[in-house]
Amino acid sequence: MSSIARIRFSTFLAALSLNLFSPFISMYALKLGATNFQIGLISSLTTLVSIIAQLLSLPFTLSLRKKLILYIVFDSIGAIFFIPIAFVENANQLIFYLSLQAFFFSFPLQIWNEFQIKSFPQWNRGTEIGVLNKIAGIGAFIAYVFAGYAIRKYGFIPYLFFVAAFLDVISNLILIGAKESIGFARSFGSVVKEILHFKGFKDTEFRRLLLAGFIFNFSVAIGAPMFSVYLIKNLGANSIQLSIVSIISLVVSIIFSEAWGRVADFVGRKEVILAGLPLIALFPFLYAISANMFDIYLFNFIGQIGWVAFNIAMFSYLADISGESTQIYFVFFNALSNIATIIGSIVSGYMADIVGIKNVLMTSFYLRAFSIFFFLSLGEKKGYIPRGTLPFLSPYAFFSSIESFISIYSLVFEETRKSIVERMLANLRKLLRKEMK
Repeated sequence: MSSIARIRFSTFLAALSLNLFSPFISMYALKLGATNFQIGLISSLTTLVSIIAQLLSLPFTLSLRKKLILYIVFDSIGAIFFIPIAFVENANQLIFYLSLQAFFFSFPLQIWNEFQIKSFPQWNRGTEIGVLNKIAGIGAFIAYVFAGYAIRKYGFIPYLFFVAAFLDVISNLILIGAKESIGFARSFGSVVKEILHFKGFKDTEFRRLLLAGFIFNFSVAIGAPMFSVYLIKNLGANSIQLSIVSIISLVVSIIFSEAWGRVADFVGRKEVILAGLPLIALFPFLYAISANMFDIYLFNFIGQIGWVAFNIAMFSYLADISGESTQIYFVFFNALSNIATIIGSIVSGYMADIVGIKNVLMTSFYLRAFSIFFFLSLGEKKGYIPRGTLPFLSPYAFFSSIESFISIYSLVFEETRKSIVERMLANLRKLLRKEMK
């Protein structure tokens, strides 16, 4: 089995595993009697532990010649923590085990990112990431439907957690024997010195990306925690309606991921990032003006298309500019982005108590729209030299950007249609061959 095939199979099983429980963490915490503060603490503390784990892992992972085995071991240990989580008796124990699990899942995370990047050819990287997102979406969809039914009928039974642990361990065992790029063994001291004198901080392009990522993630985090609360308190949404919202997001990812990956390879990562940002920016505004759940379903479908574009193109963009220092670039970018998310989530809670949820959503909309200007100054690795944001404000550039936006989405819909038709024809050919035999 090739490395790419192993990555795809492993991704599918991991998505099955994690989504048997992760979407229902808040519900499980409430069952254990968690307060609103404790529910918020689950998200912020696990994110903080993830940042610390990734930073601590760098000297170890960079000094190893063969790294994939470290990922397999640590991620499998993280999976085993599903078992004690099944038997916790209160919210504090849940927070403790989730934090430990976050550490083991996050410690080798950049090994997984580097393994993917080096396994995919650069010219086809966006497409491969898109395919992975689609595969993960299919796995998540299956797990979400199965777990949702099981929890509604039987509650949080231990077997659900056992299956999650088993599937994640199997997803790691599949990677044993995969061909990985073996580097040179380096001393721990030299690696620490490389991290402390990280050249990326002198790279103007990376500094711009860090600033854009920080402002963007802070803007997103201002509104994100309030979406479900707004639906419940303002639109009277029930658990089934909230589930439909999540399912729509998964369906959009399944449908559009591969097409966005192809377009990112064709027109460039930056252009796809910019194409996704307007829909992401509009997301909280559309929520705030929604009159019923049907509006929410429609707006969630539209907004998720932007998120699929952004996530695929951002991963590919960061991989392109990182060169041989992939792990360090990803760790520092993720750390700063996650810090922004933690700060934004805290501010969101305070603002909601003071000005109301709808005003929090509108604030997130304004900040998200503002963050787009910071992404405009990014340049592609292909040789484009950015000149700042002001030239983009000229009338010619404005209409040119609209034309580019429409063209990119036309390409995406065309690629989506082609991929669906191609699969239908392939299945039809297989069926005809069976009938002929």
